[in-house]
Amino acid sequence: MLPRSWLSSEKNKRIFIFCISMLIGAFLFILIYGPYVLNPFYDDWIFTTGERDLPQHYIGFCMYRSSPWQFPLGLITTASSPHDMSVIYADAIPLFAFIFKLLNPILPQVFQYLGIYGLLSMALTGGIGALIIYEIIRGRDDLKAVSEDSRQEAKAISASSRDAAVPIAIVSSVFYSMNWVLIYRMFYHTSLTSHWLMLLAFYLWMRLDLKEHTLKNCLIYAGFSAVALLIHPYIWAMCAGITAMSLIEYLIRNKDVKKFLLYGFDFCIAGGLCLFVFGAFTGGTKASLGAGSYEANLNTFFNSMDFALLPGLPVTLLQYEGFGYLGAGVLLLVVVTAVVFIVGKASFLKKAGANINDDEQDKHKGMGVPVQKGNLRKWLYVITALCFIIFSIIPEISWGDKVLLNINLGKLFGTFVGIFRSNGRFIWPVCYMLMTGVIVFIYRHINLKRFRLLLTLCLVIQIADMTPYITEKHGIFAKGDYEYTGILDGNKAIDDVIGRYDHIVMDIKDGEVDQYLTYYAYLHGMTTNDFYYARPIENKVQNTLEALRDDMTKGRYDDTLLYVLGKDQLPLYKDFDLHFYEIEGRYLASHEAIDGLKE
Repeated sequence: MLPRSWLSSEKNKRIFIFCISMLIGAFLFILIYGPYVLNPFYDDWIFTTGERDLPQHYIGFCMYRSSPWQFPLGLITTASSPHDMSVIYADAIPLFAFIFKLLNPILPQVFQYLGIYGLLSMALTGGIGALIIYEIIRGRDDLKAVSEDSRQEAKAISASSRDAAVPIAIVSSVFYSMNWVLIYRMFYHTSLTSHWLMLLAFYLWMRLDLKEHTLKNCLIYAGFSAVALLIHPYIWAMCAGITAMSLIEYLIRNKDVKKFLLYGFDFCIAGGLCLFVFGAFTGGTKASLGAGSYEANLNTFFNSMDFALLPGLPVTLLQYEGFGYLGAGVLLLVVVTAVVFIVGKASFLKKAGANINDDEQDKHKGMGVPVQKGNLRKWLYVITALCFIIFSIIPEISWGDKVLLNINLGKLFGTFVGIFRSNGRFIWPVCYMLMTGVIVFIYRHINLKRFRLLLTLCLVIQIADMTPYITEKHGIFAKGDYEYTGILDGNKAIDDVIGRYDHIVMDIKDGEVDQYLTYYAYLHGMTTNDFYYARPIENKVQNTLEALRDDMTKGRYDDTLLYVLGKDQLPLYKDFDLHFYEIEGRYLASHEAIDGLKE
């Protein structure tokens, strides 16, 4: 046990809360997913657990680390040769991909960090979430905005009373670590589990003193923006929205336009610079513009989509991107909040049979600074939530499987929304705001003992509601006996001649990519012509294939090319001087014969 004197320091309390909450988050991660995914030298689980996007993210890193260094620093040159693409569009967590590419000379060929990053995301989300709860329930989220009397009242709170905030924050951290919108993305789109960055944006809003330490704040904003961008652009956009509202608050309070613009440009320029340095503007690709279909449904907060014990509700096609289910435990907190708000604190406690003496009630109230009507930050929180909600549900506003309204966004705004085609994801910050809001509201309006009991009960219900999903994921990921074998692996005839090939040409079907062949190419020091990126390059790939076929029509053959063809594409090559071999539904084609294979 830590000495009580050590926890008397606010800094030490925050460290204690953060570390314990992180450990709880890490423990829960291992409990659900097992320890094997954390082994950086074991990657078979990535290919055999059935998650469709996971191999893409891992192979994207593999091809990035096998690409020669050049500028921009984030270019992948080996996965869609001769076309370069940024690792940003491989969803390979570019920051980690870059760090481990630097270490490539000392790393074994098989190396993955997706499991480690998943654990970090879950742990950091719990840790930062706990800090947010601690700051708010102590009334420290807006101390500079309240009166001098309120500030003095906060300072006069006894140390013993404030200590009660520590266990509440730590218990609350489990709601953040075991949040549906985080768990749903784990090992489906691992970089999008970086919800700790959104929470960090809120925490910086609470903690940074923008009037002082200008240089320090600029460095914090620039570093924060760079890290968020190099984790995932969608996460960066959410953090940018939260940061923008915090700067608006500063502008309203202080009328300081210069610092408002300085901090804003600092955040944006840092993000834009990272895009440039990592090659996001290289290759001439464009975003898949077009808002619609990937929004959040109006029922998203209480729609489990049949993942939980609570039954799911219908949605329109592709609205899984806007999955924002709060969970049964948090929904119960929402119901209790509504009851307390409607009935009123006094009548609620009276009907509940509460018997609180004045001293105990004053002690409980003293945990935080009284909330003032018209508090600017409170209203900015509400506006922030509304902005995210509106952005996430347009343009096709739907309830269940019925489209209620289709909004014409116009050319300019429609193009902006279309950049974030999966705009339903922007419901995630609102999920955390709602969860935080109901915890804090109930804390401030009921007896402390009852609050602790209610919080524990709701936490049990929240985890129980997740049981079917957790059990399924545990059964998939907690195994350590997966062994991956691709269609070309273990074929002696191919193994004997693979050294003569430098490049695998995939022509399977328009828009279809066999990522496992790309991984085979990586393991054998080869390049490939096609890869699935977040920015489509099908036209470029098709142009390159047509050029290769045109060369063969003219009698020019490259013996270093190994073709892998789909059945639909086979007729395009039948008249060329190639040898054809069928392997597991694919057709190999080579200008030189491959001994040991039946043509």
